[in-house]
Amino acid sequence: MVTTQDLDYLYLKMPGTEPVTLTTRRGAANTTTTVSVSHAWMRDISRDDIAKGLAVSAHEGIVWNIPNVLLAGTEIEVDDTITDSSSVKWRVQSVTRTRLRTHWRCICRREK
Repeated sequence: MVTTQDLDYLYLKMPGTEPVTLTTRRGAANTTTTVSVSHAWMRDISRDDIAKGLAVSAHEGIVWNIPNVLLAGTEIEVDDTITDSSSVKWRVQSVTRTRLRTHWRCICRREK
């Protein structure tokens, strides 16, 4: 059986990852929770995303991929924010679970 430590080691070896911070706001009181994720990776928006209407153009945003195991049980929802290692904030516009529900695929728009 694969352990969380094994998966963390796998992501350490994965090229192009960076640490990010996920900020969620939940409930009527807008309770804010922050989760540090050690390894996430950014990709360009695909033509399929544009065709499905998830993004207007490739220049509009970016896709963040975050492993579920590194979120410590936190769920990602639309309007959550992801802050990358350069302190740039990205607002989640669309979110899906991929790769047998082991990863979160977040289409994000850069906040001004």
